Amino acid sequence: MFVAADSDSQVPIFLDRLRTLFRSSTDGGRSEEGRNWGVAVAVCILLSFVLWLSLTLQERRTVNIEFPVEVASLPDSQALVDLPPSVVSVQLRGTGLDLLGLIFDPSPIQVSAEEGTVDVQEAIDLPRTMDAQVESVSPQIITLKLESRVQRKVPVWPDLDIRPASAYELIDEPTITPDSVTVSGAQTVVGDLDAWPTDSLALKGIEDTVRTTLALKDTLSGLVTRDVDQVIVEARAGKFAVETREVTVDVTGVPAGQDLVALQPSTIRIRYRVLFDQLFASRRSSEFFATVSYSQIRSDTTGYVEPRIHVPASLEIRDPEPIPPRLRYYTFLSGE
Repeated sequence: MFVAADSDSQVPIFLDRLRTLFRSSTDGGRSEEGRNWGVAVAVCILLSFVLWLSLTLQERRTVNIEFPVEVASLPDSQALVDLPPSVVSVQLRGTGLDLLGLIFDPSPIQVSAEEGTVDVQEAIDLPRTMDAQVESVSPQIITLKLESRVQRKVPVWPDLDIRPASAYELIDEPTITPDSVTVSGAQTVVGDLDAWPTDSLALKGIEDTVRTTLALKDTLSGLVTRDVDQVIVEARAGKFAVETREVTVDVTGVPAGQDLVALQPSTIRIRYRVLFDQLFASRRSSEFFATVSYSQIRSDTTGYVEPRIHVPASLEIRDPEPIPPRLRYYTFLSGE
């Protein structure tokens, strides 16, 4: 009663204040008139909105509200084969004030996995203080199918678009760490998985080593769990230089006492491409050499053999080629 009396006592004061604003708009100067008139209009608009809102919230109306669905009581040893609908459409009738909270913050509908088949209308839990009735729901029934939970490891399938800058090359294939993921879910679902994809990643114009994280796709969310949510992608790029080394060609595998072999020419050049940072190391390396096996010569019918070249495994060497590509050979008896 005190609040109502206090509110009533303020009404004449408010109306008198409002009349003063309008009256002053005719008595004051131009600037004062415009200011007072604007305040009066704003107050009227605000008052009208408050009255409209008060009347609207007291009316009874019917609205459709989408309630989120949550699965409860799922045993650790079992998993869902299919996901239930993410939302349920519920038609409610009640006052605007009661329905307003549900419209902006609908409470989740809990469906128990232990029941298997759930009557959605019975699962809706409205506050007891709310004067609202459920008129219809869609869907009316939710059926949950469960299977035994299994685990297996599947490879990660990266979705990558990595391009080096102009005049640069990828040194090797990008690496993914970890390269596999352990998944857990229903046998029917997990058994069909060949790999787990990642989100898309585009790296363009790289000139050095790039290391970044990449999230796994959120596929099968709610059905399958995994032990990692992201992987580390590493890509290396660099410039390559063209270099040439001269080496002696050795004949290997000549049996003792057999024919001797001479090659023409006895030396060749090896042309190769090497990572620019390793250019000087390749010039000093003693691991460049070329060979021709005695069995090549014995099985040849053309009079020429192709030397086999060897390059340092510790260096990033690409496209090695012998110059010339073929060698003539001569054989003569060891006793001559």
